[in-house]
Order: sequence, then structure tokens, then C-alpha cells
Amino acid sequence: MSSAHKNGPAGRRTTAGRHNRREQGVALVMVLTVVAILSIFLADFHESTTTALSIAASQRDQLRAEYIAKSGLNLTRLLISKEPQITRAVAPLYRLLIKRRAPQINVWRFADQILGPFFNRPATDQLGSDEDEIALTSSFDLSEAEGLESLGGTFHIAASVENSKINLNNPLFRSGTDAKRSTAMQLFMLMGGHQNPNPYDPLFSRQDADGHYTTPLDIVSAAIDWWDYDQRRTVFDPGSSMIGEAGSEDDVYSSLDDPYQVKNAPYDSLQELRMIRGIDDDFWATFIEPDPDDPEKRQVTIYGSGSVNVNEAPPLVMLARLCSFLIEQPQALCRDPLEGAKFVQLVGTMRSLVPIAWFSSPYDFVKFVEGSGGPTDLYPMLRMLLGADSPLLFQPLSIPHLLRPALGRAFITSASIITIQSTAAVGRARVRLDTVVNFDRRWTPPPPNPGTMPALGVLHYYRLD
Repeated sequence: MSSAHKNGPAGRRTTAGRHNRREQGVALVMVLTVVAILSIFLADFHESTTTALSIAASQRDQLRAEYIAKSGLNLTRLLISKEPQITRAVAPLYRLLIKRRAPQINVWRFADQILGPFFNRPATDQLGSDEDEIALTSSFDLSEAEGLESLGGTFHIAASVENSKINLNNPLFRSGTDAKRSTAMQLFMLMGGHQNPNPYDPLFSRQDADGHYTTPLDIVSAAIDWWDYDQRRTVFDPGSSMIGEAGSEDDVYSSLDDPYQVKNAPYDSLQELRMIRGIDDDFWATFIEPDPDDPEKRQVTIYGSGSVNVNEAPPLVMLARLCSFLIEQPQALCRDPLEGAKFVQLVGTMRSLVPIAWFSSPYDFVKFVEGSGGPTDLYPMLRMLLGADSPLLFQPLSIPHLLRPALGRAFITSASIITIQSTAAVGRARVRLDTVVNFDRRWTPPPPNPGTMPALGVLHYYRLD
């Protein structure tokens, strides 16, 4: 083919077409690159926007849950403040049925059900309320009432009486050796006391994280040494219930990798008990706080006066406080784990069947553990219902006459300091408000502050989680 032909119109068209195709390929690559870059920018923008929206929604729900929890707390405080009027209203009926004066009505136990209409708990409760509570609250609907529209979330109330637990703090109405002895006997009995075999022996037969062996008596001494004002280690003899002193109370703490000193002042919070030697996670879960979401199961307190509320105390706490007076001559109920289990089971069953206050006075409880009283007293009623020889009945105690006044002072039937745990949920946000509220009408502010107890009580402890 001649060069002229190659350079002719046909050749030029072939070359131009080749260039056009090459330019089209480059343009396609550029377009794809731009699309890819824009897609990355768009994906990043979408992710950033979605993340920001999720954070904003989470913060919104968190704030709403916080204020719903505060509403639950304040409504519960209002309910408890009205307890005297409620007790007066039901007193005639109680006296007619039981033939004795009405005790304090434990309205705080029913706060979750009573306050249900105020937050319109849905049938599928985010906080896991049982069917009975839902059935009770579902018959009331205040969502159409002005100012009570749906909150978009719900709350759950768990309340417990602080003087229903064993007080490990410096007792209010005792001092000196008497205060130490009272605390020592109660804590020792809570950890098994003279039971043989002691069900808690495995807990104290191993080394702790610091390589120490800690016995129940070591924990008794350490718990007291934390709040007493001397520098000597407390020694408790459970055989004679005597209190002595030996050595320095800082010896063990000074040998730790991170040493510290004993406080020598009253506890300020329950969490401070973790500073005591021997109180590790296993001890905490066994004796102090078996269920963090249920303050009723807690067995110790730092807010009590030393007296135990027999209408609210867990059965193990009642048994430990009772047996602390019989520590020198323990009887079957305090010595035999089987008898103790019968007492715990019986009291627990009674409360689950009829969740009201059983005892009008401490001496009603004394008669119960003695197995005495008339036809309307608790133990005779149970004996008639179950049979005199029923294996479910525990062996009654024989209480010396001289101990009865002391038992009357050690037990009470009213509550004035109450833990209120308000847990709120909105969407995925969950907030728990732990408070300790004092409702004792005898309370006055420390000098020189004037004033009296407010209607909704005084906050001793406040924590938002």
C-alpha cells in the first residue's frame, strides 16, 4: 500500500478513532475514580451523621431516664411520707382481725405497684416486672390525664428498710465496750456463729488476694476497729462474749503492697466496708449484697441504730440478732443448722403469702420465737394450721426472764431510714438512682442550723449510675 493511501482520509479516520477510544477510556477511569471518591465521602458522611444522631439520641434518652428515675424517687418519698395517715385508716380493721394495735404499714414494699399508673408501665416492661405487678397497674390508665401523658420510658422502685439489717457502724444508742460487744455478737452470728458444721467454713479456709488467711473473728475485730477511736486491735471471745485488746489494729494493713491506715471514725458509705480486711468479692456477695439490684436482700447496713426491725429484716438477720443474746449458751435454733433453716423457711413463706407487718411490738416477736401466746399470736396459729408435730416448725427458744427487756430494746417494729432504688429505662438507656432517705420525725439539723424534718425526708446518700 502506498504512503499516500496511508495518509489519506481513511487513514486519518482510523487514527482519530483510535484516539477517541483512548480518550473515552481515560474519561471512564476518571468518572469511576470520582464516583469512588464521592462514595467514600458519602459513606464517611453517612457514618459520621449516623454516629452523631445515635449519640444525640442516647444522650437524650439518658437524660430522660435520669429525670424519670428522679420522678420515681420523689413519688416514693411522697408515698412514704403519707404512711401515718394510711396506718390510721387501716388500724381499726387490723385491730378487729388480730386483736392488737396495728403496726406501721410497709407502704414502701408496694411502691412499684401503687405508682404504676403514673408512668403507664407497658405489658412488655423493659425492667422485667412480674405479671402480678403489670396486672395490678394495667387497670389504671392516667395517660389521658392532663400533665400525665406518656413519659416514653418506665421506672422500677425497690425499697428496703435500713434498720432491718445488722448495723456494722458505731451504734447510735450504745458506747464503749457495750457498742463493740453488740456489733461483734451480731456479725459473728451472721457468719454462722456456733453452728456445727458452719456452712460458711469454706469461705474462710483459703488465702485472700494478699496471701492472708482471715477468720470470722478477724473480720469481726477489723469491722469494729475501723470505727472505734483507739489504736488497739479489738479481740472478741464468742465463748464469753468478752471484748479485749491486743496489738495494733494497723498491723495487717501496713503489710499490704499498698498500705493504708484504719480510719478510726464511723463509716460514711456501704462501699467503705471493702476497705476491711477479709471483705473480698466472695464475702461481699455472701453476706453484704447478694443482689445489687435488690436492696432487700442486703443483710448489713451502716445507717442503723443497732435495733432490728422484725417486720422487715431478712430471716437470717433476725436469727443472727436473736442468737447474739444467747451466744454464751446457744440453743437448738442457734446451734443446729437444720433448725435455723426451718426458721428462715417459715418466716420467708409467711411473708410471701401475706406481705404485711406481722408484729405490733418487739414482744410479739419474742412470743413467736418462744412458741407462746394466745390463739391470735403467730406461732400458735401456725401450730394449729400445720399440726403440733409438723417438721416445718422450728424448736422454740427458752429465753431467760432477765433477757426479755434487752430483747425488747434490740428489736423494733417501725422504720425511719429507708433505701430507695429507682431504676429507669428509656430505649437502650438505663439509669439507677440509689438513695438513703431519713424520715425520722425526731431529726433536727446539726447546730447551728435551724429546722425540722422536711415532709419528704432528708437524703443521707445519693448516687446516680
